[in-house]
Amino acid sequence: MHKAYSLDLRERAVAAVEAGLRQAEVVRLFGVSLATLKRWLFKRRSGLSLAPKEYRRGFAAQFGNPETLASLSAQLAAHPDERLIDHCRRWQERTGKAVSVATLHRAHRALGWTHKKKGWWLANATSKSARLGAKSTPR
Repeated sequence: MHKAYSLDLRERAVAAVEAGLRQAEVVRLFGVSLATLKRWLFKRRSGLSLAPKEYRRGFAAQFGNPETLASLSAQLAAHPDERLIDHCRRWQERTGKAVSVATLHRAHRALGWTHKKKGWWLANATSKSARLGAKSTPR
């Protein structure tokens, strides 16, 4: 992912169009695409900010140090059957930092956890057909 265009560049490009330059000239002059320029113009006309969006930081930023991963590991061990969304909520309550399900999933994998929960076994050794009342054939 490339770095976002600066607010200054966005404002100068929009101001150039509003000053009377053609959109094609502004695209060539500032090195942005026509679609980007049109999006900025739409935002200006709608009264929205031209500032770039703020994005949440991903896995490396949230769980980059070993102490944080150890804390998450303790949380997973304490509540092994919770869903990832529940762990996200619990993490935000504990640390005050919001984390997405995708980011928590990456951390989950990095710690070696799987999504398989408890094992599943038959209650007894009786076959399924015998439990359903089917007659067994003599051998």
